[in-house]
Amino acid sequence: MIEQLEAELAALRAREDSLTNRHAAAETALGGAKATLQRHHLDAHLDADEKARTKLETAIAACVLTCDGYSDALAEVQTMIAAAEQKLARERAIVERKAASENLMRDLDAVERALPDYLAAGKRFTDALERVHFHYESGAMALFIGNTATQVEVAAGFALVELRGMVDAIRDGVAPIPAAKPVSTSVPVAEPAPPTMTVFMLKSSHYRDLDNRKRFAGQWEDATMPVTTAQHALRMGVAVPLTDSKRAQLRGTRGGDFDPRAPDVVDLDAVEEPKNAPHIDPVLRAANFTVIDRSAEARTVLIDVPRT
Repeated sequence: MIEQLEAELAALRAREDSLTNRHAAAETALGGAKATLQRHHLDAHLDADEKARTKLETAIAACVLTCDGYSDALAEVQTMIAAAEQKLARERAIVERKAASENLMRDLDAVERALPDYLAAGKRFTDALERVHFHYESGAMALFIGNTATQVEVAAGFALVELRGMVDAIRDGVAPIPAAKPVSTSVPVAEPAPPTMTVFMLKSSHYRDLDNRKRFAGQWEDATMPVTTAQHALRMGVAVPLTDSKRAQLRGTRGGDFDPRAPDVVDLDAVEEPKNAPHIDPVLRAANFTVIDRSAEARTVLIDVPRT
């Protein structure tokens, strides 16, 4: 039945497409016929060309009739498509409910087969534990298992009766189809991206990015690179922080005129810092502080003392 309905629905949709195309063509023809009649009214001799006018009006009437015919047929086909879709949905729902009820029936049969085995295994385990009744933990386990088995047996009796009733209710459409058991999937935790730093280049340089690919940074342009590389460039005087005043004055003034193979291009991965050189913070270096020696200046200090 479902295959037959799907074939009928496919045929109706194909018919709808064909009627839609023909209706569009008929509307285009109608517009052309009206435009021709309008030109006749504007250009031709109105009293001498009655036959021509009548012919044009007849053509328009025929186009209108064709458009209306296709429009009515298209509306009827769309109604038939909606009815076929509803019928197909009902048939599919019947199949799905039947399959769901049968699956539930098989699951309940499996529960009923497994329940006696569970109770018997619990009874055997309890009997074994009771042989060591003098041991407190063993006695507590035996008591717990015995109480649990009794509760499970009673609860299973009620649950199985209720679930057996749901089988028919699902098949008849009275009860909804049980939702599928959610599948627990482990969501991969995205590793944080390695830190980078953007600096303003005073010299054109080569450096390696976080993927160990060779990169080129042009003079008087901003460059984003690994933090360690950026700090190395700042200490070497190859770059300055973005807050440096040189950036506002020089950025982009070269206009992209770079030669990565020029001899003055610095390789930041190959240049080593001078050994035993005092460490100067890159921000302080960029601030251009000037040290003033005031050791030789005369100083006079006034203090208040009590008179005696």
